[in-house]
Amino acid sequence: MVGSFSRADQIATPAPQDPDMFINDESQKQVLPILAKAAVTPVVEAQHRASQQLQLNPGQQVKAEIISNLPNSLYIARVAGELYHLEIPMNVAPGETLEMTFLTADPRVTFQVLRPEVGESVKLSSMGKWLADVVKNAQPLPPQEPLLEFPEQASAHLADRLKSALTQSGLFYESHLAQWAGGALQLKELLKEPQGKLSRAAEGEGGEGDGKESAAADFADSRTLPLIKEQLQLLNSGVLAWRGEAWPGQDMELAIREGDEERWEQGIEATLSLDLPRLGGVKATLRFSVEGLSVDCVCNRPGSSELMRNEGVELRAALESCGLHLTRLAAKDE
Repeated sequence: MVGSFSRADQIATPAPQDPDMFINDESQKQVLPILAKAAVTPVVEAQHRASQQLQLNPGQQVKAEIISNLPNSLYIARVAGELYHLEIPMNVAPGETLEMTFLTADPRVTFQVLRPEVGESVKLSSMGKWLADVVKNAQPLPPQEPLLEFPEQASAHLADRLKSALTQSGLFYESHLAQWAGGALQLKELLKEPQGKLSRAAEGEGGEGDGKESAAADFADSRTLPLIKEQLQLLNSGVLAWRGEAWPGQDMELAIREGDEERWEQGIEATLSLDLPRLGGVKATLRFSVEGLSVDCVCNRPGSSELMRNEGVELRAALESCGLHLTRLAAKDE
């Protein structure tokens, strides 16, 4: 089995301030940056650096510790003390260690991946065991607060409130920490996220952090375990999910993923599910591409789809006012 990979850049740039203010223990500072998928260097750029960094001879054996798995057979792995973007044409899980033989660095860094012998158990590192335990046993996140107080606020404020809920959820904290270190994000924005509220910086500004860590967690503050579980699931599935109330009593679910080029052109796909008083249950699939926005709705109440089609002109005008070009609007009843 042959796999190829590229080196990932350091996830977080050293901060000009004291880094201890943001993470409550040393191990967590090492673990969580690995989960910042958004900060991984693009493969094409990293491949050139990988061939320069590796000091291996053809035929030399190394071990690869799988840190996390990404979509499309991609993994983040530690090889020779460095993190790499690894493409493996086989199923492996975080925590597994693979034996590999270095083949060549031209044109791509390539290894021969050796499968374990029959009867040989795959060794899990202590980090891998801990990550597996987090996914299995960590409690779910607490319920989200409603985005709005009243439905009348929806047209003016729902988009901004939803954006804040997603960006300040803590799922992208390590990426935001790297942005802050580079001067692209203000400290007050970091302190709005759950990890920031537990930090020493928040304590100094009257935040929620009490400076204490639970002995129940070997690698991280136990209060962040539900977030770590969500981060791992996001890396594994490639789907950013939000569930909560748009306003009191109005449930809403949102799932965002990259476009599947086998089904439609590259872009972003979002699925929005609501149960509205007038329309009933509506599931809308929105696809964003360079051409514009397409919307497909499925309604569970007879007649709702026709009502939505009749309001299509108004929807198109509202989207145009926001700079969005509606290329398609389709609605049907179940």
